Formats: sequence, structure tokens, C-alpha cells
Amino acid sequence: MRNAIVSSVMLILTSFFFMSAAHADSQPADSTGSWRLPPSEIHKIMADAKARRLEEARVSEAVAPQASMVYDQAEYDVNFYGINISVTIPLKTIYGDVLMEAKAVVDGLDSIEVDLYGNLIIDSIYTPTRVLDFSRIGDKILLPLDGVYNHDEVFSFSVAYHGQPLQTGFVGFSFDVHNGIPIASTLSEPMGARSWWPCKDRPDDKADSLDITIKCDTAYFCVSNGKLVDTARNGDGSWTFNYEVRYPISTYLFAVTISKYNIWSNWYHYGTNDSMIITHFVYPDRYEYSLTHYNITPYAVGVLAGLFGEYPFVEEKYGHVNFVWDGGMEHQTVTSMVGNDDFGFDENVVVHELSHQWWGDMITCNSWHDIWLNEGFASYCEALYFEVKEGDYSFHSYINSMSYYGGGSVYIEDTTSVYSIFGSIVYDKGAWVLHMLRHIVGDTTFFDIMRAYYNSAYKYKTATTVQFQELCESVSGKDLDYFFNEWIYGTYYPKYYWSYMSEQDPTDGKYWTYLQLYQGQTSYIQTFVMPIDLIFTYPARLDTTLLLNDVRNNVYIFKSDQAPTDVVLDPDKWILRQSFESGWTYHQIPFPLDSARQYVPYLDSIIVRGGSGNNRFSIVTGYLPSGLTLDSTTGFITGTPSLSGEFTFGVKANDANSSAIDTTQYTMLVRSTSGTPGDGNNDGGVNLIDIAFIIDYLYKGGSNPPVPSLADPDASCAINILDVSYLVNYLYRGGDAPQMGCVAP
Repeated sequence: MRNAIVSSVMLILTSFFFMSAAHADSQPADSTGSWRLPPSEIHKIMADAKARRLEEARVSEAVAPQASMVYDQAEYDVNFYGINISVTIPLKTIYGDVLMEAKAVVDGLDSIEVDLYGNLIIDSIYTPTRVLDFSRIGDKILLPLDGVYNHDEVFSFSVAYHGQPLQTGFVGFSFDVHNGIPIASTLSEPMGARSWWPCKDRPDDKADSLDITIKCDTAYFCVSNGKLVDTARNGDGSWTFNYEVRYPISTYLFAVTISKYNIWSNWYHYGTNDSMIITHFVYPDRYEYSLTHYNITPYAVGVLAGLFGEYPFVEEKYGHVNFVWDGGMEHQTVTSMVGNDDFGFDENVVVHELSHQWWGDMITCNSWHDIWLNEGFASYCEALYFEVKEGDYSFHSYINSMSYYGGGSVYIEDTTSVYSIFGSIVYDKGAWVLHMLRHIVGDTTFFDIMRAYYNSAYKYKTATTVQFQELCESVSGKDLDYFFNEWIYGTYYPKYYWSYMSEQDPTDGKYWTYLQLYQGQTSYIQTFVMPIDLIFTYPARLDTTLLLNDVRNNVYIFKSDQAPTDVVLDPDKWILRQSFESGWTYHQIPFPLDSARQYVPYLDSIIVRGGSGNNRFSIVTGYLPSGLTLDSTTGFITGTPSLSGEFTFGVKANDANSSAIDTTQYTMLVRSTSGTPGDGNNDGGVNLIDIAFIIDYLYKGGSNPPVPSLADPDASCAINILDVSYLVNYLYRGGDAPQMGCVAP
């Protein structure tokens, strides 16, 4: 619902700045399916800009004295900041007074650490009743509290300070000029808030709310987070802006920007009668350009809200403000965009930074190891946006433009490397992780996951990669350990080399199709376990099949009424991979070997297709069951197995007329034969025929007993005339029942 206070404030501003109302709830008309820059290049610009800021921060910190971490910032949780800052642009100076309210999360808390750069002068630290002592080491304030606090007890204090934020190295608070007009602006990601205001500067502790009071010269306008609830002229050439943030917020997402702006707005309509204002603060020289490019914002908000859940800060606002930094920064409820070139107005960039309001601002990565939960999600949202706006072709074209073929893991192990934290891998490969996850779990389940994540216990809090994986598994019902190990913690991607052939089965006239698939990545040994789509083209139809590729090298077997005229692997490219098709060469066809029965004659064969047909076979790993042999020229496995169990062995086949070789692993099951004691011929019964069978075996050159122990009913461990006598006594004279023998096979 339109907020009366905001509306009245905006009316005041129209008398000071030019303001144009625009409306854009329906889809923008300029749906061209093309982008000024490829997505991967956009992400490289974004990543490089943030990486440079972090690298500069590290340089500054390296020359400053470091705190000894006497106290643990995890011992307290910040609830609220009251931020009061006066900005003097000509002197590049700020005067601040920041109230922190927090609660202890341990018993006996009497001292804490607070972050603030050492070049800023602390005038005092105080409570309503007393001034507190403190000491400083580097960018840490070591602060004894005004008492001892136990778990869940609340304490508060204020820090009055002033100074010039660093103008060399990392500049969290910048004083600059655009077209001759001064501009003061901030960018604090990842750890730069401490360079201009005292706080607990880490992403895993969000304040529940902020009160923001900013004083500046009346020649300028101040933009900050949350809802603008009041402006007041002070009668001394300055005025004060009061903003309220009533959603949890991380320190790096609090921002202040001060300059002369043309201001215009449009509205995002949601629900039945509700609306949220979207306000754009743009450089005067970019005003006309911004009308077209920022006008897509209400539509984009609606797209993302439809996919995941309502815009997370709908009771406050959204918008853009031009600033001097490279790229864009997803400050909560008001994205800061570079305004001196077209990059900050690009549709892709607008959507990327807007997406962060869900993924990065509402749910924030718990640590910089997990930065892909911010950047990879926002990058994939770009593709999802164009899928809704322009269709399936645009979506796949967009995601393919983010293909990442470098090394390294999406999970950032080494956060000391700035270009690892903010590298293309977390933007582009991070997006591909979500893309592949979507196909593995299915469209419906994927968006169920995203909406469950939106509504999870991490909403307005922080999350880790492990927690996101657990949520994915809970919603999908799938074990996704293999997937996250490969694509988040692993490196690179699969290279598929494949070929196929078909032949007719003479027994039924149908066709066997053999697909040989090999993962040929050589710079790393990881084998990727992935479901892969296949499309078989037949004379009158197309068939789609899903196979699970979980080994490095294999031949997959299919049967159909017709021979396919073409086979395509991963046709829609749901896997970040390279794929190379070749002609069929020489491969074993791994039909499962028939199971065998102990002591019963066996026959099966190894099948090869390709080459000259003049093959040689040998066992190269494991062994055949005792009693079986592999014919080296025909590939037939024959004999009578004497041992039961499961046997695994590797067979090498080579073409005698060429250098072609293929090795395949097989498993054979030999079932044990217990049988009936005394059943010498193993036909299932004990009778006169068994007596005759044993006599033939002993004295007339007859067949060996199939199961020798069955022909030893007296259990003497030998087959002889006494066994014949034993059976005669049992069958015709009321003798003892036959026993299981003990003849060695």
C-alpha cells in the first residue's frame, strides 16, 4: 500500500528536483533477445570491480596494526543500530554518532570487540549514564562494557567519532565528482563498513533494524536504505534525512549516497490493491536514458516474485541510485549503479542486482566461502528472467553464454585471494550449478526448492552451502552428495567422447543400439556422475532417454523396433560440459553375463563390435570362477563352476589385425547348489536312477556327478561302491537317509 509519509516526502522533493512518474507493470516492449554485453563479460566486470575493492582493503589492512582478537565477536548478537552521520562534502569529513544495541549469547560477557578503522577519531563511547573506557588496536575497538551480561541480556552504547574516511587504498566512503557535481557514496562489501562507521562488520550477524539519520548540504539529496520517513531543513544550509530499516540487514548492505539527482518513480503492484514505490535517483545527464532502461524494474520485480515469493522488502521500497564505483552493488532496497557509462543501466545488470534482494540481501551467505549463494543465484536469475520474458530459446542462449570452463571450485576455500572470492567462477559456474540442479530434480521440484529456501529458517538471516544442500535434499528426496561434491567442491567439468552403432537382432528382428561414452578429461581424474539426456531419431519419431553416467568409460545398450538415424547427447545442454562425437571403432558390448549354477555346465560369451573380427581375449584383472575358462579366440566362457559367489573380472579384447584394444569389467553370479543328498544325477529326486548313475560313473565310464557331494550319501568323502550299497539300503531295506557328502570338487 502506498505509504502516506513517503508520498508526502516525495511531493516535497518535486519542488527541489525534477521528478517524472512512470508506470510499467506489463512486460516491456523492447523484448529483443539480445544483450549489449555477453553475460559472462558482464559478470567479469562485476567480479573485477568487487575484487579490486577487496584487494585495496587488504593493502590498507596490511600496513595497519592488527588486533590480537582478545575477544570473540561471536559472543554477542547485534539487534539494532541507530546511525547518525553528518557529511561535509567540501572537507571530505564525516561526523558520526552510532548507537549499538546487542545481546549477549554467552554468560559473563563484560568486554567486546567493535570494528572501526584506526584513522577515524573516537570522541567518546558512552551509555545514557556513563562514559566508557576503551582501547584500540588496528581497526578494532576493545571495549569493556558497563557491566557483566549473561545469555540473552541486552546492552547498548554509543560511539561518537569523526574524521576523513581513507582516501587511499580501500575507500568505503568516497568523495568524488561527476560532471562537476560532487558526490559522496559508499560501498562496503565485503568488509568495508568499518572504514566509515563503528559496527560488527561480518555478514553472519544481521541487525534486526536500523534508524538512519544523515545530514548534508541542502544543495544535495541523500539516498539510503529502507523507508524515507522525514526530511527537515535545519536553517543553517543543511538538511537531515531520516530513513528507517525494519528488515534485518548486514553491515555491508547499508549505504549512503549524496549528490544532485533527477528523481523519478514507478510502482510495483502486488496483491489486490497494494503497491510499492520504485524510485530512481539518476545523474541529470543520464535522466532521459534511465527512463527506458530502469522502466523495466516493476516488471522484473513481478517476474522474480512469481518465481520465488514476494519481493522481500515490500513494506519499504526498491530503486536505483547512481554512484561513482565500477559496476553495481545490491544495497538493500536501493541498488547503487555506476552512472558514468551504460553498464549501470543494462537490463542484465538491473535484473542481477534486483535478484540479490532475494539472494544476498534477504538470505545472505554466511561467510565469503559461500559467496556463490549470492552471486551464482543472481546470475541464474538473469537467465530465468529472460526465460519468462522471451522464452525457452532465449533462456538456453543466455545460460550458454555463461559457460565456465576454468579450474577451481565454486566453494571458495582460500578467502585470502580476492580474485577467488569475486571471480567469474562464483557468478558463471555458480549459475550453472543451479541450472544442472534444476534438471536433476526436475522443474517442479527445483522451484519448490527455491520457494522453500525463500520461506526457510534462513529468511532474513544467513545460510551456508551445507544448509542449502540439506534443504535441496529434503525437498527433492534425493541424495545430492555426489552432485555438490562434483560441482561445488570439485573442479572443472566432464569432456564426453562418444559414438554409436546399431545392428539387428536375428532372433526377433528388432535393433540393438550401442552407445559408447568416455569421459576424457585429462588434467584431473574426477569422474562426474550425471544423468544425461539422449535423443534417438527414428524415421517417424523422436525418443528421449535418460541414462545415468557414473563410470569413466562404458557402452550403454538400447533396443528398439527400428534403427536410429541419429543420436544426440545432452541436446539442450543441461550439463556444463564439452562433447565430441566420433565414428564407432572397436568396443566390447557389455551384455550382462548369464548367472551360473554351481556344478552345472555353463556357456556364455564376450561380444565385440568393430575391427576386423579376428579377436583375442584374455583375463587382465580378477579371475573367473573355478572350473570356467575363457577361449582366447572365440570369447566363449565355458566349463562347470565348482565355487559359488559373485566374481568380478576384467577382459581385454584386442583386434589381431590392428592395434585396437578394449577392456571391460564383468560380474558373474554363480548360485550355490545344495541339492538333495543321494541325488547323484542332480535331477531333483533320489531313486533307482541315481544308483544306476553312480554305477555307470564308477565302472562304465559314465558322466561325472554334477554335484559330487550329492553322490556321496554315506559322507565318507569318496564316491565308491559303499555309496551304491547305502542308497540300496535306504530305498529298499529301510536304511538311514542319505547325508550331504564331503567330496572335494
